[in-house]
Amino acid sequence: MDVLMYLFLAALLIPANIFMIKWHRSGSLPLWASGILLAILGVGLGFVVGGILVGPGNAGQGGSLMAAFVGLITVANGLIHFLIGLIIVIGKLFTKKNTQV
Repeated sequence: MDVLMYLFLAALLIPANIFMIKWHRSGSLPLWASGILLAILGVGLGFVVGGILVGPGNAGQGGSLMAAFVGLITVANGLIHFLIGLIIVIGKLFTKKNTQV
């Protein structure tokens, strides 16, 4: 059952990271904004996975732990992208050269 959780995380986070980097490079969405979006969606994803894995007829301790893990890892990934994007923006502010005379 743990293997399914890791496969689900890989199937979710690998494409999300690829798209976030593509959007950042094309200039359509800043990296910090996509990090915030992923962090917000990670909370909802944790609730959705919890609702799927924890049925009304069982206690579902394993499913609830799995859902919390998926949600926390997704939020952490979004926060990492947010921080990296913020560092990039701050770095561009300090390295911008004044070319006006």
